[in-house]
Parts: sequence; structure tokens; C-alpha cells
Amino acid sequence: MEKITFVYNSSIVLISILISIFACVTTLDLLRRVHKADTLKKRRLWLAASASMMGIGIWSMHFTSMLSLQTGGEVIYKGPTTLFSLFIAVILSYAAFYVFTSKETTISNLLPAAVLLGSSIVLMHFTGMNGVVTSSIIEYDPFLVAASIGTAIGFSVISAYLFTKTIKESFSFLHIPVAVILALGVCLTHYIGMKSITIYENYFETILLEPKAWEFAIKPNTVLIGIVIINFIVVGLMHTLSIRERKHHESKMNYMAYYDQLTGLPNRMKFQSVLREAIVRCKKNDQELAVMFIDLDRFKLVNDSMGHHQGDHFLVKVGERLITSVPANGIVARHGGDEFIILLENTDEESVIEVAQQISNSFMKPFVLNEKEFFTTTSIGISMYPDDGKNENTLMKHAYKAMHLVQKSGYNNFQFFVREDERVLDRKIKIEQGLKKALHKNEFELYYQPQVHLKSKRIVGVEALLRWKHPELGNISPYEFVPVAESTGMIIPIGKWVIQEACKQIRLWQSSGIRIKIAVNVSALQFEDHHFIELVNESLSQNLLPPKYLELEITESVMQKINQSFAIIGKLKNIGIKVSIDDFGTGYSSLSVLSNLPIDVIKIDKSFVHRMMNNTNTASVVKTIIEMGSNLNFELIAEGIETEEQAEFLIENGCHIGQGYLYSRPVTKHEIEKLLNQESVV
Repeated sequence: MEKITFVYNSSIVLISILISIFACVTTLDLLRRVHKADTLKKRRLWLAASASMMGIGIWSMHFTSMLSLQTGGEVIYKGPTTLFSLFIAVILSYAAFYVFTSKETTISNLLPAAVLLGSSIVLMHFTGMNGVVTSSIIEYDPFLVAASIGTAIGFSVISAYLFTKTIKESFSFLHIPVAVILALGVCLTHYIGMKSITIYENYFETILLEPKAWEFAIKPNTVLIGIVIINFIVVGLMHTLSIRERKHHESKMNYMAYYDQLTGLPNRMKFQSVLREAIVRCKKNDQELAVMFIDLDRFKLVNDSMGHHQGDHFLVKVGERLITSVPANGIVARHGGDEFIILLENTDEESVIEVAQQISNSFMKPFVLNEKEFFTTTSIGISMYPDDGKNENTLMKHAYKAMHLVQKSGYNNFQFFVREDERVLDRKIKIEQGLKKALHKNEFELYYQPQVHLKSKRIVGVEALLRWKHPELGNISPYEFVPVAESTGMIIPIGKWVIQEACKQIRLWQSSGIRIKIAVNVSALQFEDHHFIELVNESLSQNLLPPKYLELEITESVMQKINQSFAIIGKLKNIGIKVSIDDFGTGYSSLSVLSNLPIDVIKIDKSFVHRMMNNTNTASVVKTIIEMGSNLNFELIAEGIETEEQAEFLIENGCHIGQGYLYSRPVTKHEIEKLLNQESVV
């Protein structure tokens, strides 16, 4: 018998390899979603999607490679067998992924999963070869067949093991090298399998059989069209599923960000947004509005006597009672803990007093829980627009101060905001005047807080924090002088000094062998200044610094002017500067907005970190921020870490960088240099 030889078209071979890589990359990305799915329905959906992608990828690679064969004749395939080979690949891939994701990954389930996946590759190949219509004699080399099987299973084991090391990492691109290894296994299995074949006589000649014998035969062009159509359908479905999942996550994230998970009431952020819009309307229509800050008197005693679970139920009932006490033009929100806040739009003092009395009277009735009666009263502070403030923050702050005065004077009452006394005003004036001289007198100093890799405790960066020692008032908190600097415009020259000083410090450290990035906070006013980009460029060039060593932290408030922010961030990215969103979750941004901005880093606000170990709702918010940030390829940094338990929680959920008192307080440049020289905070 005459032995038939065949060669491959190298261009089509390359296409088959690229198909395999694409399919494996997409499959592992979908498998990551199986791991993160929060419901059984979603888990099954992503499991089916990943198995379909893998099976179709193996099948498409095989038949694309078969199309590259140059035999001098036309290859024809048996329709049912060809489709059955696709079915085998998908079903066995599903079985493999089901075993792989069914429980915590161990050798006991990793090896069976790898064997199943390898089997899907091998069986698809040889079933597909059995679907070739031919009268030639095909012989298989047992050694090469065994090598083909071993290759499929071996690469599957390696890929499965490596994938377990990357599946929980926050950077989604880490699965790509693993996918390339798996794709290499698929390709090697196919080509070793083809090498095992010896063909004699008229192989791949068009066979003239009875029409009925191969009425379901498939010609090469039909196979090619089928591959293209199936892949387009699958890619389209994957894209649709991804969009649906992303929209679901954004919707869930937005709800969790703007509504209290316990009571269903708007939370502080949502209230601020609504209040801001109401102020605009009242200003336009020359109307008044009121903000009422409500604290439950001695709630801790009630909570301790009932237990925390019943305490939560009690807060739900408080929210319901407040809603029934407020008129149609009012909005009730939960500020946090046992604090609630109410907005009354288009009102006056007389109407506000009536509402306050109605609330106080309603709390004279007992709350019934488990057939027991509980009582609490309210301390209510009230601020009025425009007399007590022209923006949401001022009105809320003044309402809180008024509530605090009620508590000082005996609880169970309400009070309107009273203007600050002479001493407070005098201090503000001194701070404002002192700020104008502080730069020239070198009264400012930069402190540094290390940013740490949570597992290794290795320092990966530092955040520069501004400190001011007033000659008369002493050390003044940034929380006190920064708002004054922003209101007077002094934040622009002060912010300029901070960036220049940080760049000088980077240069000095580099000259002594320390290479570390510095993150610098940028205020919204400074960010919007038309000289800002020029300042950044000059500071880098004057100190001969690569831009990668400077990171700029902007607050969420810049998201209010999204188009302008997009342009400025784009310019910073063109320079090579990393941009991060500071205190994420406390302001105006949403992940739907951030996904369209070239942001590098999200910093999880310390208020979430502080509460997440004792509050399941806050823990869910943190998990969602980490998950969505990971899916959008943002680096995540947690602020305010104070305990090992907090650090472990963050590591387990995919956040690996953090800062806080657990590792170091903000320290002087000399103290931070000691830490940098030892490279670790351990």
C-alpha cells in the first residue's frame, strides 16, 4: 500500500493556535466568575458558559487545523459524528469545571477535574478524526496516541494547579499566562494526535458513495462557516452575559451605596445628594428648607437589653414610625447607627416645629418586640436653609451641633441651630490669617504613612500627609485647616508646595538608593486649576523624576464635573502619572462612572474598614467594592487598617495593599526612612 503524506498551511495553523488561546483565556475568565457568583443560579450559568466556551474552543481549533491540511483532495466529514465530537467536548468540560469548582480546591478534586478536561480534549480529537469520510486505511501509533493523552492530561493538571493560585487575585489579567499554557496543551494534543496517524492509499479523495450513504456529509466550506457562526454566537452570548452581570453589579453596588441595608431608607450619601438638589430648587424658588438631625436617646441601653438582632429590628420600626410622622414634602434617611436625618422642603420654622413635636409625641408610644414594650425618646437638632447654611455639608453639620446641644441640656427635645460663639469664630480667623503666612514661614511639614503589601508586610509606597504647627495654636488637624484653605483659595499654593516637596523628597531618596512612590492628595480646587498639569510636569522635570514614582489622589467630589475630570485625568495619564480615587464610597462617584475613567487605584475609605468586622452590611459593601474594582482592573488600597482581623478579611476577599495604624502612624521623613531601609513594617 502506498503511504500518503500531507502538509499544513502554516497561516491556518497559526489561526488555529490563536483560536485556542482566545478560547482558553475567555474560559478561565468565565471560571473566575463561577468562583465569585453569589447565587446558585449565577454559578450554574457561568459554569455552563465556561464549559461551552472551552468545548467550542477545542472543537474550533481541531477543525480549523484540519482545514490547513494540504492533501490534494477535499476533506468531507460525517455530520452526526462531527457534531457529536462538539457535544463530547462541551459535556466533559462541564464535568471537569463542575468538579473543579464544587468545593475548596485540593488534590482530591483537582486531579479528577484535570483528567476530565484532558479527556475532553483527547476524545474530541479522535472522535473528530473518526468523522472523516474516507476509504483509506488509517493506522495509529500507540506510543504517540499515549503521548497525546498524556499531554492533554498533563497540561490540564498544570493549568488547573496554576489557576488555583490566581483565581482569588484582584488583578484579572493574571489568568492569561495560565490560559496560554492550557491552549498550548490543546494544540500539542491535536498535533501529536495527528502525528500518530499513518494513512495509506487514497486518503482524503472525494468518495463517490451512494447519495443515501452520506446525505449528512459536511464539506470543508460548511465546516468553516459553522466554526465562524458558532464562535460569533458564543462570543455574542458571552458579551451579553458580561454586560448583564456588570449592570447587575452596578445596580447592586449603587443600591448598597445609596440605601441602608437594614431599614431600606436612603443613607447619608443619598440624603446628601437629595439635599443638594433641594437646595438648588429652593434657591431658584426663594424657598426655605429644614434639616432635622435625630438621635435616639439611650439607645445603647435598649440595644444591650434586647440583643443586637432585636436592636436592628427596633431600628427598622423607628424608621417606619419616622416616615409616618413626616409630611409628604419630607424625606427620612438613616445617617448611621441610631441616627436618622430628615429633609423638609418648602417649609418654614412654624411647620418644622409642628413636625418635631409630632415626632416627639409619636415616640411616647412603646415599641413592641417579642411581646415586650420598649421606650426611647429623641434628641432633634434643626438647621434652616438659607439662614444656617448654603450647602448640604454645612446644613447637616449645623443640625448635628443643634442635636448635640439638646443632649447636653437633658435629651428628649428639639432645638434650632444657634450661631457659634466668639471663641470659635476667633479661632477660625486665626487659622485663616495664619494660613496666608504659613508657607513663607516654613510652618508646613510632610509626614509619611507607609502603604503595605498585606501578606508580606513589605512597603510598596507611602502617602504624603500635610501637617501644620501654628505658632500660637500649636498642631492643627488637616480636618480643621484644609476646609479653611479651600474656602479662601489658599489650597492652591499650599497644594503646589506639597507636590513640589514630595518630588524633591523622591529625588533625595533615589539618590540614597531608596526607590519608592509617593501618593499625594489633590483637592478638587487644585485639580480644576488650569495651571495644575503644568505644575505636575514642572515638578517632575525639575527633579528629573520618572512619572511612575508620583501618584495623585483625588477625592470623589471631582466626579461632579465628569467631562472636565475626564480630560484632566487623561492628561495626567499621558504624562505617566498614576491616579487614584481617595475615600471611595463616601462621595459622588459610582463604578459605572469610574469604569469610563482612566483611574488606576481605588482607596477603600477607612470608615468602611473600621465597621466591616462588626457590620455585615458594611462587610458586603467592602466585598462588592473589591470585586467590582478587580473586574475593572483597578488596584485596591484599604485605608485605616488597625487590626490583624481587618487585614485578614481584606486579603481573603482580594485586597492586598493597605495602610493604617496597624503598620504605622504618619511619621516624619526621618522615621519613614528607617522603615524604608528595612523594607518592611515587621
